[in-house]
Amino acid sequence: MKVCLVRPLLSSNAFNGYPLNLLILASAIREKGHVPVICDYDFYKEIDPSWISEPFAVRAAEDILAHEPDMVGITAMCSNYVLAVELAGEIKRKAPHVHITFGGPHVSLCPVETLDSFKAVDSCVVGEGEVTFPELLDALEHHADLEGIQGVHYRDDQGNAISNGPRPLIKDIMLSPRPAYDLIDMRAYIEHAEDIYMQVYAGSGCPFDCSFCSTSIVWERKYRVMGAERVVNEIEYLHRTYGVTHFNLVHDNLSSNKPYIHGIAEQILERGLDIRWGFSSRIDTLDEKTCRIASAAGCNYIFFGVESASEHIQHTMGKRLKISKIHQTIRNCLEHGIMPTTSFILGFPEEQQEDIEATIRLAFACKVVGAWRSFINLLSPYTGTRLMRNSEKLVLDWENVNTSMVIFLEDQHKKEIEKNPLIYANFYFLDYSRSYMQEGGYSNIVDFYTMCLFKYPYTIHYLINDLQLSPLDIYEFFREQVTKLTPAQRDQLDIQITEEDLIGLAGEHYAYNLVSCLRYDQSIVFASKAGYEGQVLYKGSLYLPDDIAPNLLEQEVILPGIRYFLHENKKGHLATYELTPQQFAAFEQKDLSVYYPERWEMNVDLSYQDGGKRHA
Repeated sequence: MKVCLVRPLLSSNAFNGYPLNLLILASAIREKGHVPVICDYDFYKEIDPSWISEPFAVRAAEDILAHEPDMVGITAMCSNYVLAVELAGEIKRKAPHVHITFGGPHVSLCPVETLDSFKAVDSCVVGEGEVTFPELLDALEHHADLEGIQGVHYRDDQGNAISNGPRPLIKDIMLSPRPAYDLIDMRAYIEHAEDIYMQVYAGSGCPFDCSFCSTSIVWERKYRVMGAERVVNEIEYLHRTYGVTHFNLVHDNLSSNKPYIHGIAEQILERGLDIRWGFSSRIDTLDEKTCRIASAAGCNYIFFGVESASEHIQHTMGKRLKISKIHQTIRNCLEHGIMPTTSFILGFPEEQQEDIEATIRLAFACKVVGAWRSFINLLSPYTGTRLMRNSEKLVLDWENVNTSMVIFLEDQHKKEIEKNPLIYANFYFLDYSRSYMQEGGYSNIVDFYTMCLFKYPYTIHYLINDLQLSPLDIYEFFREQVTKLTPAQRDQLDIQITEEDLIGLAGEHYAYNLVSCLRYDQSIVFASKAGYEGQVLYKGSLYLPDDIAPNLLEQEVILPGIRYFLHENKKGHLATYELTPQQFAAFEQKDLSVYYPERWEMNVDLSYQDGGKRHA
């Protein structure tokens, strides 16, 4: 059978790397004699941006059917599920004979509901597809009954949804086939990846049970890993064949098995691979020894789902991290040259003001001490999670809908979402009627501080941690500006902070320090902008310490005196160097853009969107 394996659009402004799950599935069905074709529209948009601006489903259906498939397999996540459903409808309308099956993490949480609600979907593959999907194809090819194929849900002759029950997880995931890289243009993917770490499958499963997470449902809290040698073989193949140098080891919580990470590091060192790599971890499953061993082998980033800086909320969500452990683990990473990425969540109905503000403060503290990225996300009640099941009701608020996919949503999509709250739960809010804050407030605060984490991390950190201003009071100061921004403007980080704003918030007494922070943030934004290669100078009172404070919230970013920095962008890689006054003076002669706080005026906007004040 000829099978089109499809990834619909997944975002409007981000590239998500190659579709690893489809490449593994393609390999599995090709071994059984079937002919796979990859249709990755999330990548096609990188080549042709009109995929974003034009109606998706009709065009994609025509493109898929041009391959004359016997079967179409669509993978989808919660965010793009509505696009996948619409695409299935268009394919079925044009080619009723083509069997359409859904796979991926989201359908595993709502297979019966999907079949009951969307008649264009003929079957669903729940859980791992490496064994289930080939069995489904073989049955369809020979016109056999689908009854008895574990992991398959389908519709019988009367249109009723039938479940064959789950398929047990693969006991030995080493049996999972290697991805079929030859089915896509790997060099084109790598070219468009920029700072994306290319994915290598290392396993799945997290033994913990956070209330908001669906991982424990899909993977049954069973921790499984590929052999270290197999993982490094894959890394070496991609490195030697395609020149890939940065890798993400895909697993929900890799550091639950520290000796396994040590084994991967040893293999990388033994083979002399000059690469960079990273993985996902819980704060409390990573120790200093593992940081040291991984760093020596090229590990330079780790993703942490921190979620909250409140012990109370940590307990409520079932994660139960100790706040002191957060500070220590981030320091361990940074002291060994590993850049953490820290992710936080706001929106738990039990949150009080102090919980919300503590989380915002820690997010900025992580960023200024050296986190590669620090995110604040809005809580989503994902389908099937304990959080969703325990909620009394869900609230749909289109003015504050919690997804960047809103750019793709037309009236027909919104109607489907309104009809199916269980399937599309991630578009909904929890019930905040008895909470400290309502959904609109949460949505705007998350967007405001997300924009600030990217554009003004030092400025905000100085305000909320050094000067101890209330994060919610600061948001109120900018609330009118935030509420006027469209979703597209928020994606483009269009928030603007000026020196007048800062002095209005904190007073003239701190003016020089405030503007020093602002200029430093502006210099980083300018030096980091897409397409820029060159050097940018900064002079001010901002301080980049060599040592990290035991409590990240106490990290000072302003000290008395003047300091001098040079930002240098080479092919998208930014480096910052501290200069002596003499070195700074020498660089000034090159007529570089210079950001400095001395010459500010209360009634003049010196935000320097053109790249900074140039010395006359």
